[in-house]
Amino acid sequence: MTAVSSPSAESGPAESISVPPFSVISGAQVQQALQGRENEITELVEATYRVHGAGDSVNPPSYFLRFPDRPTSRIIALLASIGGQVRVDGIKWISSFPENVAAGIPRASAVLILNDRDTGYPFAVLESSIISATRTAASAALAADWLSRDRQRPTRVGFFGWA
Repeated sequence: MTAVSSPSAESGPAESISVPPFSVISGAQVQQALQGRENEITELVEATYRVHGAGDSVNPPSYFLRFPDRPTSRIIALLASIGGQVRVDGIKWISSFPENVAAGIPRASAVLILNDRDTGYPFAVLESSIISATRTAASAALAADWLSRDRQRPTRVGFFGWA
């Protein structure tokens, strides 16, 4: 960790800031950290929506990298900054290559780069396809919960899409 002194806004004693340590977190580590924590994750997703709703986030439009020779494939850059108690900036780089499925590998893969809010330095790179799928599931569960709170819970559910 590198410490740097910077003058405070009031020209008082120098304030020390540090470059955060850097971690690379594998998919297995992400899976282990998320396993069995579905309720906690859903609560975290709800809290994050509330922080966003309060205007304490930046979520610009996604950027799509498309390939003329591979029209079904794409890579998407999703930038975001969240305040609240989390206070982190970052980017998710997620690819979607549908032809991978025929080769027996996942259609989507992703990485998440997190940056320290105070210094801008990256402090972690995480495998993120598992995080994305978990967040999507938590968002759907949260929506279903809110939409059914004032009525009887459904006894059947229907799914649309393709396998």
